[in-house]
Amino acid sequence: MALLCFAGAYFSNRYSQNPEIVLRASATRLQDALMEAELTGERESTDLLQRLATGRVSFRSLTSHTTYPTFIFRGEQVVYWSDHTVRPDVEQALQRYHERLLETRFGKFLVLRHVEGPYTVLTYIPLEISYGISNRYLRDGNGQGIFQGQNVRLVIEKPGRETDLPRLVSNEGNYLFSIGSLQADPITGKYLPLLLLLLGVAAYIAGWVVLARREFAAGRIVKGVALLILPLVAFRALILYLGLPFSFLEVRIFDPRVYAASWMSPSLGDLLLNALLLAVLAWYGLLLFRRYGVLRLMQRVQSWRQRVLAGAGVVLGFYGLLELLFDFYTSSFSNSQLILDITQDIQVNPFKLVLGLAIVLHTGSFLAGFYMLAQLFSAIVRPVTRRIGVLLLTLSGVVFLVAGLGFAQVHCTLLGITLLFFLILRLTGLKSAGAVLPYQVYLFIFLMLGISSAVGALALYEHFNRQLQLNKQNLAGNLLTDNDLQGEYLLVERGQEMAQDPVLRTMLASPFVNLDLIRQKVVKFYLRDYFNKYEVRVMLFNPEGRGVAIGGTLATTREYLLRNARTTDHPNLYLVRDNSTAFSSRRYVDFITVPAPEAADGASTIVLELTLKKLTTNSVVPELLIDQKFFQPRLGTELSYAGYENGRLVYSEGDFDYINRLPASLFRDARLYTTGVALNGYHHLAVRGTDRSGRMVVVTTATYSFSDWLANFSFLFLLYSFCWLLLMGVVLLVQGRYRTLLRTNFSTKIQLFLNFGVLVPLIVVSVAIASQVTSSYKRDLRRAYQRRGQAVQENLLKNRVMLSESANRAELVELAENVAALTETDLNLYDAHGELLVSSQPLIFEASLLSTLMNPQAVAALAEDGQPQALLTERAGSLSFNTLYLPLRASAVRQGRAGPVVGYVGIPFFDSEKDLDNKLTELLSTILNVFTIMFILFLLLAFIASRILTEPLKLITEKLKQTTLTGQNEMLAYESEDEIGLLVREYNQMLLKLEESKQELATQEKEAAWREMARQVAHEIKNPLTPMKLSLQFLQRAIQDQRPNLDELMNKVSQTLITQIDVLTDIATSFSNFTNLPAMRPERLDVAPILRRCVGLHQGGANGGTISLQLPADAETGRYVVFADESLLVRTFNNLLINALQAMPAGRTPEITATLETVGPDRVRIGIQDNGTGIPEDVQSKVFVPNFTTKETGSGIGLAVARRGIESAGGHIWFETEEGQGTHFFIELPLAG
Repeated sequence: MALLCFAGAYFSNRYSQNPEIVLRASATRLQDALMEAELTGERESTDLLQRLATGRVSFRSLTSHTTYPTFIFRGEQVVYWSDHTVRPDVEQALQRYHERLLETRFGKFLVLRHVEGPYTVLTYIPLEISYGISNRYLRDGNGQGIFQGQNVRLVIEKPGRETDLPRLVSNEGNYLFSIGSLQADPITGKYLPLLLLLLGVAAYIAGWVVLARREFAAGRIVKGVALLILPLVAFRALILYLGLPFSFLEVRIFDPRVYAASWMSPSLGDLLLNALLLAVLAWYGLLLFRRYGVLRLMQRVQSWRQRVLAGAGVVLGFYGLLELLFDFYTSSFSNSQLILDITQDIQVNPFKLVLGLAIVLHTGSFLAGFYMLAQLFSAIVRPVTRRIGVLLLTLSGVVFLVAGLGFAQVHCTLLGITLLFFLILRLTGLKSAGAVLPYQVYLFIFLMLGISSAVGALALYEHFNRQLQLNKQNLAGNLLTDNDLQGEYLLVERGQEMAQDPVLRTMLASPFVNLDLIRQKVVKFYLRDYFNKYEVRVMLFNPEGRGVAIGGTLATTREYLLRNARTTDHPNLYLVRDNSTAFSSRRYVDFITVPAPEAADGASTIVLELTLKKLTTNSVVPELLIDQKFFQPRLGTELSYAGYENGRLVYSEGDFDYINRLPASLFRDARLYTTGVALNGYHHLAVRGTDRSGRMVVVTTATYSFSDWLANFSFLFLLYSFCWLLLMGVVLLVQGRYRTLLRTNFSTKIQLFLNFGVLVPLIVVSVAIASQVTSSYKRDLRRAYQRRGQAVQENLLKNRVMLSESANRAELVELAENVAALTETDLNLYDAHGELLVSSQPLIFEASLLSTLMNPQAVAALAEDGQPQALLTERAGSLSFNTLYLPLRASAVRQGRAGPVVGYVGIPFFDSEKDLDNKLTELLSTILNVFTIMFILFLLLAFIASRILTEPLKLITEKLKQTTLTGQNEMLAYESEDEIGLLVREYNQMLLKLEESKQELATQEKEAAWREMARQVAHEIKNPLTPMKLSLQFLQRAIQDQRPNLDELMNKVSQTLITQIDVLTDIATSFSNFTNLPAMRPERLDVAPILRRCVGLHQGGANGGTISLQLPADAETGRYVVFADESLLVRTFNNLLINALQAMPAGRTPEITATLETVGPDRVRIGIQDNGTGIPEDVQSKVFVPNFTTKETGSGIGLAVARRGIESAGGHIWFETEEGQGTHFFIELPLAG
């Protein structure tokens, strides 16, 4: 079965690799999607034209009735639009066509054109989107087009160069484009082979499971485990060696780009498979550990030296496992692009869930090892060494833990945690008590979960520090670097290509130079990829040296730009630095001479100004605009950095006050230049320049606080606890043992109900608080946006003349930059028609993340609905952000009447999602910390409360166990007036009534006993009296008849009388013994040696048979101590053993077994079983009746005496029998407290 599935997966994958088959299978599906999208666009355009004819079109109706970006032109002016992410081309509205494929540098669109009177409707159906940048927010491809989820690429074939690729046509049959396959068909190439592969693996595992279960059923546990484990390990090694399944199927979960740690875990999927295999190994290891009685072997160790060595080995083993767990956590966090630090990122995705599951499974496997070692430790230690063990563990644990935390030594910290764990075991006895008290088992498991969570949080802390140190060094290195040598080389190379570009040369020689078009070509085509980390400014100068669309000449611009410039190794390329500091942002100026075409004279000049984008932690704009491979990784919160020259501060960025808060003495600390120094809540790292200029950069971030560590600890602890409780619930539900939760002891019930009574309200309150605070955060953010928006609006209205008049672009740019800097916001200025004038972040529009048209929903709200402001949620790629739109009105013409709108301002808060995430992260961390602390506290408080509440009940229980009708009963002393006090008073009243009843019952029993004894004595006496009477009557008749043998008859009669008199004597002696039992002397006795002596005494009387003794492994530890009379126990055991030997039928070899075992937490049971004839059903009720016996000899008093003595000691004796098979007697006694 498995081989068939593997073969099917292989051939299915090979089949899908044939591009012709794949494309033919996909062409019909893609053609249907295209035609459906086109029909939708046609239908919506027709409806729009009808509403345009009646004047019922508005921005509000347009956005609500269109599926794809739709634009309505009147002549060359766009008057309505439904989307602000796509910029329509006026030429597309003027040309004559109905449908066409439009390929731009920003993607591919199917454009539908409809004309009605003066109006032209363009519908852009997105097919492929291209940003030219790839990062966490922007991804190229058809993910946003109508072919969403299809692994295809669009190919535009020129006439005469057709290929065999499937061709897609419009509804009118016109050729649009062809499709090529990027990857195999997802159904035949991925899903079907993956399904067959999973079925094959399942069949392979199922086959070995069936074989292993057969061995388990036969009692061959080791062989069964080997049959299951070895094939799984071999199979896992094989797929690792072959690189499966990623070399066979490109499944994202097995992609090394997401996670790659080592050859054993080359991907996230491999990590999960390793976790599953490790969990299976841990489970069966635990099974073998219990099966082969490793604990019993440890309990037999008697020498204190051997126990010390074994205990030390257990502690070192635990420490080794803790080190391995720490290494696993470190590897998982360091070798993944996923961020599991709850204080850094709270976003959830499928890969995080898989990584979390793998971590949970690994941790569970390690917990199995911790559990076994803890059991071994509890079996090794002895009560007599408790004091010295606690002292040594306390001193060493505290020393190692304090030293580890104080000197940041992880291994020392882990050793301290190990020693404190065993200290807790030694102090509380959780593991030994856990065998009988369920709640203490829970506490022990929560303790191990807490230790694992602490180690995981420690690993996250170490990973954060290492990564932060590396990132700080990279940032400082970039600040200390003067020249970007690779960038200079590429820039010169691209300049030469621009100078030789015929299209660019023609455009520059045209009398009507389109600056925007040239700029887009330069930035998008020539300065993409590597130069994404630079802000680019393009200036054009005609052959006469005059600026195009800007003031000034080439000479003045050159003089202005090169005031602080330094030459590079390349002519016309200059590096510009501010005179005040050498740490200002790197800036290059490149003068590129572009000769005119051959038919024209002169040469134009392109001036490129490239400024390195400044890194700030308060904005996502740099990350949004920079390619992933050039973006600086996260540096934590509150980032600041400063530049020093010869020990003097010359430059700083951020909020940290380096002059007053960074002492000069810190620069003499060597740690500042290696691992960094933490001071007053901030971590500082300094990097010196490699040259001799005396330059140095200090990078500062907020420290990783204890609350951050606690938040990660809380998250891991709650995650592990939830998974464990869920697993326990599933197991109990599947096995049908969920009702056993209600049948636990009273102490456990108290603790469980207390915990649930606190846990449920705590969850409800936490959720309610989180919801309320989140809503409050959102309201506060909206209010902050509105305040900043009003400030921007007020500053712009002071210069409203510049908006109403035809101010030049340079003045508007200066106005926008000044207002943006003053209000610490980004802003976009639109004219009264909703078209962009200037922006403080022009790169957003140049990268085509947004079009130059205003959000149509904002136009509808402000222009059509007359609202004073509009706060909308917008998207750039996958980045969601809020934008506040405000109208800018001219001065009022009349009193009390608003002036006309002269423009709009849009204030994008690109950090809105990030700000909210930061707030929610702080909230979640706080809730997790509070919840976890409260949960752990209530676990301990419930444990202590249950101990206090049940202590009187235990005392009452002990007294109730000792309450008898024959012995002296003591009253309880309890002063409290609570329910337990009421119970104690009732108990004391019961004792008084019991004493009265006992006396009355004793009198009645005495009378009944004497009557019964009189009846039995009478009956027993009648038996010998009858032959005595008959003999005397016969002798009397013989005397009367004067028989000749009178002497002989007299001798016979005399002999008969003597015999019967002896019988009467025996009867009298037996009853005398029963009524004169000696007073019992109870004392603390170990049952095990007494039972061993009695069995050894009767071994010689087994007549060729055996009397076997089965004692528990801990019989020599003094655990089986009872409070009873030793002579009573000896007589009882001897009596039962003698009866067992005498119950053998003729010809049967005796096989007698004596056993000793515990029953529950506080009782011991002794069993004596024989293979004799058994006890007939008609006499079973008389076995313990005095003077009853089925033997030819004996008085029948032994079992009656034994029963009386056992019950007086608080025990119980009974038997189970089967005729012809044998009898099993049981004696159950309470253990001494």
